[in-house]
Amino acid sequence: MMVQEIFNEYARFTQVESMAIGGSRALKKNDAYSDYDVYVYCKEEIPVDDRRVVLEKYCSRMELGNCYREYEDNCIMEDGMALNIIYRNTDAFLAGIGEVVEGHQPQGGCTTCMWHSLLTGRIAYDKGGRLAEAKQKYMVRYPQPLKHNIITYNMQLIKYGIDTYLEQITRAMKRGDLISINREVDKFLASYFDVIFAVNEKLHPGEKRLMDICKKECRVLPDNFERNIKALLLNMCKDPTAISYVNTMLLELEKVLGQEL
Repeated sequence: MMVQEIFNEYARFTQVESMAIGGSRALKKNDAYSDYDVYVYCKEEIPVDDRRVVLEKYCSRMELGNCYREYEDNCIMEDGMALNIIYRNTDAFLAGIGEVVEGHQPQGGCTTCMWHSLLTGRIAYDKGGRLAEAKQKYMVRYPQPLKHNIITYNMQLIKYGIDTYLEQITRAMKRGDLISINREVDKFLASYFDVIFAVNEKLHPGEKRLMDICKKECRVLPDNFERNIKALLLNMCKDPTAISYVNTMLLELEKVLGQEL
């Protein structure tokens, strides 16, 4: 298997401390469209030329050193499978999780994604046992102060603060500014799902299949959860009154918060 061969070669790099398979494949929920997400935990960066020497043996196409959400190499392997190798500094990664789990620090969307990534990643190599030790350390109950902080912080961004997502979406829809509508709704949904996962004390799984995951795994959801999200997304760029779907989503979310907190 080519991915395992890449693991074997990467294990020879002195910079590499641990490696794990992440995403849907780690959870065995992959489908025909799933690629390989591989997380490489390093004490310092592996030179790009050294990575290229390894990857060109197994990949027909490569883009090395892309920076999207994280620093990564994006490849197409010889068998046609997409491979994403995400590089993480081990110290910084674990410090960030500590800020969330122990420091209860919220973010504007995806607060617990890295915690989720740590716990669900399937370890393929762990030279000093550091990644396994961290998984054990952070396999704890959802902290109640973190739950409170995520909900409070994101609801400020969505509705209760100054220049909220609700206000920005409203202005963009009145102007018919399609690019701005798309951007502001994306931010709104990021915070909306962060609140939902926090209410349910579930770790945020990332950006894919969120509605399906919520329906399957969340104990409590706003009424008409899926219908309202679909209505917003289908109408937001063609109907200025689509802000009503945002207001309805928030009304139903506030009902849940009132019942659960």
